[in-house]
Amino acid sequence: MEKDNQANEVVKEIEILEFRAGGNSYGINVNDIREILPYSKKPLFIPNAHPYIEGIIKPRDFIISILDLVKCLKLNASDEYKNEMLIVTSINDLNIAFHVDSVKGIFRVMTTEVAKPGKKITTSFKAAVEGVLTREDRKIEILNYRNIINEVNANLNVK
Repeated sequence: MEKDNQANEVVKEIEILEFRAGGNSYGINVNDIREILPYSKKPLFIPNAHPYIEGIIKPRDFIISILDLVKCLKLNASDEYKNEMLIVTSINDLNIAFHVDSVKGIFRVMTTEVAKPGKKITTSFKAAVEGVLTREDRKIEILNYRNIINEVNANLNVK
């Protein structure tokens, strides 16, 4: 039955941004990204905010809320080399940035190369991972940022 569903799916090429957080490799479809910014200044702290929210920044004429992806995914912080970046999304006209350890690059894959996540993924927040991609010598977990945002604020109900 599952093979029939896969046969009916449209196969297409997608672009994935690969990045590191908590010592693990993750990816996101580039269509979900507004821009990538260096993590150059500490965000303005927001009292009584959700524990995953680091604060806000205003790099130009708009405000961006920053989420700590390591905390969102319930990972341990990594001591590996960091070139901290902000991956800014614009979902439902909300500017939300995910603070990551480093960005590795963008590559193209076919949707058939992305497998369904199994039981062995890096996070206990299972709804955050929508697929797994094996690339060269590493496993890249493809994240669903909408599910992460909904976890932080269910009232937003982003789709």
